Amino acid sequence: MPTLRDIRDTASRYAQLIASVTGVDAEIVDAGLTRLAGTGIYADAVGENIRAEGETYRHVMRIRRTFVLERPREHFICTRCAGRDACRETLSVSTPIIDGDDVLGVIGLVCSTDEDRARVLARRDVYIQFIEQCAEFILHKLRDHASLLRAQSFLDIMLRILDINSRGIVIFNAKGGISYLNDVARRDLGLGEGLPTDVAFKRTGEAFSDMEEFVVSAQGRKHTLMGQMSPLSPSDYHFATVFTFESLPRMMGRVSSIGDASSGIESLVGRSPAMLRLKDQLRRIAGSTSTVLVGGESGTGKELVARAVHAASDRRDKPFIGINCGAIPDALLESELFGYAGGAFTGANARGRIGKFELAHRGVLFLDEIGTMPLYLQVKLLRVLQERTFTRLGSNRLIEVDIRIIAATNENLAEAVRQGRFREDLFYRLNVIPLRVPPLRERHGDIELLATHFLARYSARFNKPVPEIGPGLLASLSAYPWPGNVREFENVMEFMVNMAPPGGVLRPDLLPASVRGAPDAEVPAPRTAPGGVVPLREMERRAILDAVRLYGDDTSGKKAAAAALGIGVATLYRKLKEYGEA
Repeated sequence: MPTLRDIRDTASRYAQLIASVTGVDAEIVDAGLTRLAGTGIYADAVGENIRAEGETYRHVMRIRRTFVLERPREHFICTRCAGRDACRETLSVSTPIIDGDDVLGVIGLVCSTDEDRARVLARRDVYIQFIEQCAEFILHKLRDHASLLRAQSFLDIMLRILDINSRGIVIFNAKGGISYLNDVARRDLGLGEGLPTDVAFKRTGEAFSDMEEFVVSAQGRKHTLMGQMSPLSPSDYHFATVFTFESLPRMMGRVSSIGDASSGIESLVGRSPAMLRLKDQLRRIAGSTSTVLVGGESGTGKELVARAVHAASDRRDKPFIGINCGAIPDALLESELFGYAGGAFTGANARGRIGKFELAHRGVLFLDEIGTMPLYLQVKLLRVLQERTFTRLGSNRLIEVDIRIIAATNENLAEAVRQGRFREDLFYRLNVIPLRVPPLRERHGDIELLATHFLARYSARFNKPVPEIGPGLLASLSAYPWPGNVREFENVMEFMVNMAPPGGVLRPDLLPASVRGAPDAEVPAPRTAPGGVVPLREMERRAILDAVRLYGDDTSGKKAAAAALGIGVATLYRKLKEYGEA
């Protein structure tokens, strides 16, 4: 009797089929625990022997039945696994391939994300039945007498999976005609009942991640899809190739941030006159598609305002894609915004990359720190705003996009225009609806509301009781000018939750020294020039040291300090090194 090693190609095809149909990684190992086939995270590890970390499969071969490991790393069989600490699995469904008294190998359906885990658990019995039928089918292939009855039984289970799968799936016969398509495919392609005969699939030649790009013509309309063509059994006329795909809008929605109720206008904390005016403006403009320019100091919550507009708009169920133009090197910003085709430049991903404009199709693109965008990219951005089309780097294909642009800046763009650092025509294109987020010092009456909000948030996060605001604390908080605005205020509240005494009453003396106005012995006094004038360089040094001390000297603290100062993280590190404080 041949072993599974003798049908490696067949094992590989069915591992790919299982992964394509279920959307979950699959692998097949033989009785000696050598991986014969694998997809996803296991694709590059085919041929490896996994005796050291194969306790689950060893267990399945021992008990000779399907086994669902719901809590990897926590189950007792995982205690003997050498790869336990590095394991990325969130759930596995394993079934043995059995021929009489012999166990020939194991099929594993392996989840590596919480989303995949939840999906499999929700249809646990269907997935189990499916891979058990796959094990049967592989066995029959090994015996070389697969029957039409068993193939149909396999297909019945597969079709049940196809109909609940969120991906579009089309099965072709040996001549390229369509034998089956699921409801998702019918909906995405605008097809009715019956098997269509006038559908054409054409590769564009571009690929991203593990998917190729296709243009599909159906009933006079063209659709751009990202998908995979996988051969099935060439001996079966009716079921020769399976095509699994995602429509671009659905794929973009999965990799993007989608608005929800928690990010709506009413989620913006504040009842001060300044915040009430801002909320009223947001309600008025939410239903529009006009470009918005959000201005305000660092830390005021400009991105929260942008998300609130998105959540209150008709695009709330479409992508919200954000990019910080100041945090990405100029050389990479263009590819981040517009994407690139495979091999577009040295070091580029061979399969290409989708840019932020394309990800935001039918949704919102949020361009933070727009004032830092280099002039040559400003020209390209202006063209996209005017024409709503662009091309990926290294590609000549014109891509149409339907997006709403929300830009944000903490600098005076009108002044930047006068200085020649920002294009005047782009400024007017962006400044259709100008909004100003008020600094915290102008939000009289919001201090108590914000304090209550953040104390509750961080108490829940740290599993602590919510501390009480003691006498004099609000007065101290209100007296401080908050140069870092709400971001600084939030960090101080997080600090207070950590420092809260056993009694849970927060007093003014628990505030950081910088907020209390107390002298800071750890930061050297400012160096002065003759006449008592503090040089600008020294003022900069003091501001940087104060910010780092307030937010913390670790990586996250320095990121927050850089944001509060209105500079990039790389600039902050360079300045600290320059001042001998690195």
